[in-house]
Amino acid sequence: MRLYTVFHLNLAFSSIDEQNHADVVNCCYEPILQLAKSGYPIGIEATVYTLEAIAKVAPQWLEDLSTLIKQGCCELIASGDSQIIGPLVPADVNRHNLRLGQQGYQALIGTTPTIAYINEQAVSESLLDIYLDAGFDAVIVEWDNPFSHNEHWDHQALNRPATLATASGRCIKVIWNHAIGFQKFQRYVHGELVLQDYLQYLQKITNAGIEVFPVYGSDAEVFDYRPGRYGTEAEKINGEWQRIAMLFKQALSQGHKWLLPSETLTLWQDGEKLKLATAAHPVAVKKQAKYNITRWGLSGRNDVLLNSLCYRDYQQLIVNNTTTDEDWRSLCRLWASDLRTHLTPTRYQKLALVAPNKPCPQWQIYNHQRHDWHISYDEERRRLLVKTAEVHLKLNANRGLAVELLAFDSQQFVPIVGTLSHGFFDHISYGADFYTNHMVIERFTHRDRVTDLERVSYQLWQEGDALIISTELSLKIGKVIKYFRLNGESVTCGFLFEQHLRPEASIRLGFITLLNCHGRCWYETHLGGDTAEHFHADSDFDHGTPVSSIVSANCALGATTGEVRFGVNSNGIKLTWDPANGAALPMLSCKKINDTYLNRLWFSLAEADETLKAGGYLPDFSFQIEPCSLPEESL
Repeated sequence: MRLYTVFHLNLAFSSIDEQNHADVVNCCYEPILQLAKSGYPIGIEATVYTLEAIAKVAPQWLEDLSTLIKQGCCELIASGDSQIIGPLVPADVNRHNLRLGQQGYQALIGTTPTIAYINEQAVSESLLDIYLDAGFDAVIVEWDNPFSHNEHWDHQALNRPATLATASGRCIKVIWNHAIGFQKFQRYVHGELVLQDYLQYLQKITNAGIEVFPVYGSDAEVFDYRPGRYGTEAEKINGEWQRIAMLFKQALSQGHKWLLPSETLTLWQDGEKLKLATAAHPVAVKKQAKYNITRWGLSGRNDVLLNSLCYRDYQQLIVNNTTTDEDWRSLCRLWASDLRTHLTPTRYQKLALVAPNKPCPQWQIYNHQRHDWHISYDEERRRLLVKTAEVHLKLNANRGLAVELLAFDSQQFVPIVGTLSHGFFDHISYGADFYTNHMVIERFTHRDRVTDLERVSYQLWQEGDALIISTELSLKIGKVIKYFRLNGESVTCGFLFEQHLRPEASIRLGFITLLNCHGRCWYETHLGGDTAEHFHADSDFDHGTPVSSIVSANCALGATTGEVRFGVNSNGIKLTWDPANGAALPMLSCKKINDTYLNRLWFSLAEADETLKAGGYLPDFSFQIEPCSLPEESL
């Protein structure tokens, strides 16, 4: 069997401070070059930031790496200027990150890689187009997760490099990474397995018919060093790199052959184009389910604020005629994934994040004589009905002005979203009300649930030609103003928080319940590329289902243009928001209940995992709802 490795070098590692860089190079990076000098071909993946950081503390290491690459003893695998999570950032940022990365590699090492390791193995089909356009011949992607999500994949696709379909319909070669494989390798190196146990594992892989196998494709900093992320990290034993060298030697003596990652492409065969994504899993990730993209979007010390500020800076760059490469580099580095997980207090304080100071909206008192709006209120049922020439909207004042129905003129005023009342589904597990545009906060330290589904009064305002409906709620997290803004066929739903201190909680709001229950939903959004990715649910899923007692969600949408379309059959709605004001992430669920379907979407401003820290910023959030339709060819 042919074997290969990709050691991931990352001096931006969240839990490593700058003063420890020299120790990391000495303990973890120097032994990699020693392996290469011993005749074992090695793949090394690093960002330009990491190479620059190495140059500050160990410039000779870079010179040795450059020499070894020229000698064919090892090769550099691209990451980009910074380690950013592609499906969570706009296509332009991904493009500049790869472009600046290639320039930096050439300047520092004298080489331009043709293979890229997808950052944190978080990949969408449209992100693959960005890599293809950047000139890469192949990408390294983890096998385990996309294989587990795609029942039609043939396990034999793991046997050698394969082909992935991009969102634009093109294809790109893929060299597989293997989570179980690299975790097995780590267990051997950390002393949890003896060498014979690991060699038996390799023999099992060989017997399965796999021709070429990724022995390792993860962090270099976990050998003879511990980054300090978890209290459960394996205890360091002496000579972990010596154990690695012993494994390389024994594998060779047993007839296995070591290759550079690029050499595996000689085994590539033009076959089926594998589609990575499904409606339940639009973004493939690495390792176990706790590593989904909410990890970098909605938890950490202050992920939502940090991402919002990045979007703000991005919007300024794209309209600025004097934007430089240094401006783009600074933005890429601010979007680095490691600022969003186990960031040390020192590095977090250095960010000096400043929350926006936004004034409260100034609305005028409603003047019913100036507009042709029909507003009525059912005192007994406490329902507010608003009819304009373009929109019909009914709100439930018993439940925090939850939307009972919303209908648009262009859809013949057939209600498209609203409330499915208790008893709608003939199933005890779904014996509840499924509202639209409410808020649910589940606080972990308080072990309680806070919602806005309470009895309220309302006020009417106007802003130019727009009608405003608002209510004020006193909740356990502080005062919240909830409002609707009607203007033409656009309905804005907003939440204004008096207290902007993020609780340790999952914070989900703006729920959308589709009233058409005769089919499964479809949705469309951008996930880090230029092409909007379209998904049609073909089975039950729920992005908000917890992975464990400490990881509150399993998936989300990057929605990197601040837009998602959502519907059933040909009719749907378009939801838009400004991520610079609040970088919320949408989530969806689709459930079959007897012969009907429950299709929902909502936004999250916070989710829990082991990286969540107290004290983050809770932004105000608003989004617009407009009608849309799906072309026949997409049905």
